[in-house]
Amino acid sequence: MVVKDNTRPNRNLMVAFSDSYTGPYTAPSEPFTDTFVEGPSVAKVGNEYYIYFDAYREMIYGSVSTTDFINFTDRTQEVSIPVGHKHGTVSKAPASVLENLLNQTKDNQSTRLTLQ
Repeated sequence: MVVKDNTRPNRNLMVAFSDSYTGPYTAPSEPFTDTFVEGPSVAKVGNEYYIYFDAYREMIYGSVSTTDFINFTDRTQEVSIPVGHKHGTVSKAPASVLENLLNQTKDNQSTRLTLQ
């Protein structure tokens, strides 16, 4: 489980392990993020898990990947999130749904540009 240490001045992300969803859980790990992050969302992509989070002091959305929840690779430079985005949930969708959303976004941007 990805957890936030909300004590001051920490406010970073850690993981805790359990053999059951209902616990008991281990003590949290050492932090795998810098301070002042929150709102983690986890998605499995292939053999890796990507953890996305709001690095609110930096005003960016960060990401790390892991295969074991012990070793983490910073993926922040690979993330593209709209400016001003705060917290969120990552979920999988069929390619056709994504293509439809992207096409609607392009259509809406064209309409907005025409109206201005």
